[in-house]
Amino acid sequence: MKKIILGLFIVICSFSFGKTLLVGTNAEFVPYEYIEDGKLVGFDIELMDAIGKELGYEVKWSNMNFEGLLPALQMNKIDAVIAGMSATAERKKAVGFSKPYLNFSSAHSVIINENNKAILNKEDLKGKTIGVQIGTIQEQFAKELGANVKFYNNFLGAFLDTKENKIDGVIIDQTSGKEYLKNLQGLVEIDTIIDNEPGSSIAVRKNDQKLADSFDGAIEKLKENGKYNEIKEKYFPGK
Repeated sequence: MKKIILGLFIVICSFSFGKTLLVGTNAEFVPYEYIEDGKLVGFDIELMDAIGKELGYEVKWSNMNFEGLLPALQMNKIDAVIAGMSATAERKKAVGFSKPYLNFSSAHSVIINENNKAILNKEDLKGKTIGVQIGTIQEQFAKELGANVKFYNNFLGAFLDTKENKIDGVIIDQTSGKEYLKNLQGLVEIDTIIDNEPGSSIAVRKNDQKLADSFDGAIEKLKENGKYNEIKEKYFPGK
């Protein structure tokens, strides 16, 4: 009798609690992930929640600085990262990735103070000081253009310094940049940079490639049943 009761307890616990997936993000990239009314929202958030449901995971979120995401992953503090992150060659040296879950053309905005007449296009950034968030792909773009890079914990700090003429400008994902421009006066987009290798992927530990493969499979199912397109249209209408 005791064995039967113990067995039932184990089954009930397994059914009740299921599997937990600890996911890290950086909620400062509208519409990928951001805070609204005190809650995490955005395309990445809804997609990962849908993936978790498909795979039988309870997703628990950890919002942290962008540059801390991959170290946290490597130190087993989280199981995966979804944050509009590109699977660059440099990042692949440290972690594994799913296939890209967003793969449309990627543009990045060059944004300056509207009173700055010395910068007319992206070629004028050579020798100028450009703000980027630590650990983002925009650092690569700035360096390729010959700019001096200044790092920030978040893009808001870079924009505020641009307004005050402490730096010459900011490079940011165009979709996110447009959202910042809605709320910040005195700034203007003067050019765009096209990413030749667009795509956002989910990061996992090197030895967890099976987990990444399961994400790929879940995303395919979400595309088949229409849930993926429903989420995409909500945050990227017309894309």
